[in-house]
Amino acid sequence: MIMYRSRLLIYICIVFAAAAAAGIAQTPQPTPTPFGQNETPLEKIRRQDREHQRLQQEVYNNLYGQDALGNSSRFTKLWRAKMVELYREPGKKETRMLAPENRYTSRYSEFLKNDDAGIFRLIPDQGCDQKGSVSAAPKCLKYNFPGAGSSYSFRLGSYRLRRLADISYFRTTILTRGVLSGAIFVALGDIPVEAVTLETRGISFLSEYKPAKTAEKALEAAKRFAKGVKNGGFVYGRGVYATPNTTFAMRLIAYRGKYLRVEDGVKYNELDFDKRRDIIVTFRVLDVDRDGTATIVWKILRESKAPKIKMPRPKSK
Repeated sequence: MIMYRSRLLIYICIVFAAAAAAGIAQTPQPTPTPFGQNETPLEKIRRQDREHQRLQQEVYNNLYGQDALGNSSRFTKLWRAKMVELYREPGKKETRMLAPENRYTSRYSEFLKNDDAGIFRLIPDQGCDQKGSVSAAPKCLKYNFPGAGSSYSFRLGSYRLRRLADISYFRTTILTRGVLSGAIFVALGDIPVEAVTLETRGISFLSEYKPAKTAEKALEAAKRFAKGVKNGGFVYGRGVYATPNTTFAMRLIAYRGKYLRVEDGVKYNELDFDKRRDIIVTFRVLDVDRDGTATIVWKILRESKAPKIKMPRPKSK
């Protein structure tokens, strides 16, 4: 039963993201997936989700035999303090080394007055965000906050631990690795991010997309977008390259549900510490430094209540 449910969660946590073309052309052409060229789409999915699988197996191993709930007497001050640290928003002092350059904040000063807009920098993943906490390795000490500088939540408007983030940055690729989250990305080309609306070409596919309602449908969607879905001259897929001077759009569906974890013997639903929403975001990669750090400006175009996803009943033996 435990192994069966673990596999179901792995399926649900598969991302619906996008491999899309970058550039200025009115009709973007498909580009090779950012991942290995000799892998099948399913192999790519499995490789990207190995870390999720290891984590989920550990969670279920810990849960086995546990009966301590979040509202029990073991819900202590120490436990609460750990939760605050794990799910907090990092402060400006912590993230000052990732502050965007003045030339960009000045250029987009009017745009950034919107409550649903922002600008930030992402570093390529360095293995610092391990199981929700930051590694003690020397290279990670300056990014000692949730997300470790490589994962960000548009819903929160802040860096976020990878499991609850909207995007993560791996090598040259931007994708989604959040649990019970699905995403579709598309490259719109070299157009002003401030000019993008729900009526912009390429956005209608995102706004009209119907989220999967079951784990089986979620897996089918993940396989389909791993290959790339062509529509209206655009390609929608699983991830995009962080290409400078390119504007992208993204549909992020952070499903409501349960993702159980154990901390100090207390079992709790991690999604209770997150703002689960269904959003459409546009963002532009302004530049990429020599070390791979990307500067990104963004705006939420639409936000609504997140749907729930139905878990199949365990098969009887």
